[in-house]
Amino acid sequence: MKTKLTRKQLLGNLLLFFGLIAITFFLLLRGQNPRELWQAIRSARVSMIGIAIGCMCVFVLSEGAVTWQCLRLFGCRSRLKNNIFYALVGFFFSSVTPSASGGQPMQLYYMHRDRIAVPTAALALLVQFSVFQIVTIACAAVGFGTQYAQLVQEGGAFRYAFLLGTAVNAALLVITLAMIFSKQASEKILHLLVRVLTCLHYKKANQMQQQLTEQLALYQRGTQYLRQNGHVLCGIVGLTIVQAVAFYTIPCWIVLALHPAAAHSFFAIAAMEAVLYVSVSALPLPGSVGASEGAFLLLFRAFIPSGALQYAMLLSRGVSFYLFVACSGGAVAVRQLLQPNKQTLS
Repeated sequence: MKTKLTRKQLLGNLLLFFGLIAITFFLLLRGQNPRELWQAIRSARVSMIGIAIGCMCVFVLSEGAVTWQCLRLFGCRSRLKNNIFYALVGFFFSSVTPSASGGQPMQLYYMHRDRIAVPTAALALLVQFSVFQIVTIACAAVGFGTQYAQLVQEGGAFRYAFLLGTAVNAALLVITLAMIFSKQASEKILHLLVRVLTCLHYKKANQMQQQLTEQLALYQRGTQYLRQNGHVLCGIVGLTIVQAVAFYTIPCWIVLALHPAAAHSFFAIAAMEAVLYVSVSALPLPGSVGASEGAFLLLFRAFIPSGALQYAMLLSRGVSFYLFVACSGGAVAVRQLLQPNKQTLS
């Protein structure tokens, strides 16, 4: 099996990723006093920052546990530690590729290297993705409903970004669920895709149709396992809720680290983070770099004093994104060094 990301593509994505980071932080930190910035970060409550980092660890561990459960559901016995690694792989490659397009292909690649059959791995990832999308959209809808007045007051036109993000995520969810549960709908989607490729004079359109038809048949046979093991699916949903809540509360702990008086806004901050996450997820930017930072400054200024807002954004994104991009990238690099020529299934 070959990954969809060649070394040249990965290098290009990394250059774009780090270029966006450089531009973002140049604009955000322009005119800032480095000494004041460092002093503000040093004065933050370490215990609260530790809880925020712990929440991010829960986010990654929960995803690994969900993938592990999904694989077991379809009869594949794999080690939990390997699935935690797959979660780190997904986080890293989703972060450095536009629209998170590299995450699942690279997870499939490493699962294949560990001798997990591709159809089983793909179905497990589709189920994990579907449940995550459902929970994400539900949390964002609650956040949008409870914080609508604040969004209109502070964000203005930002609510349209939320509607766009929700529409894109909902469309992805519908397509994924159709692939898993509806033979008729998936055949129509496949037929439409082949027609588009044929109109674009893609020579391998018919070959692709045959391969995808076989793959969809395998996916839909997997729905029998889902129907017969509803209790396992409930456990997967529960773990995904824990994962989402852990992630959305990270800014809350960071705010408490810098400004303890903001404790009364805990739920509002978490709800707003759910809205922010969905709103920027539709943008074709690696890791939503730039958009996430700017949206944070826009949406959270009602909850955080202006003097601490910039520092809260830097610490929140540092914990929930940049720190774990470094950790997950390091895990991938170590794996490559330890097993550079591991054989895969043909």
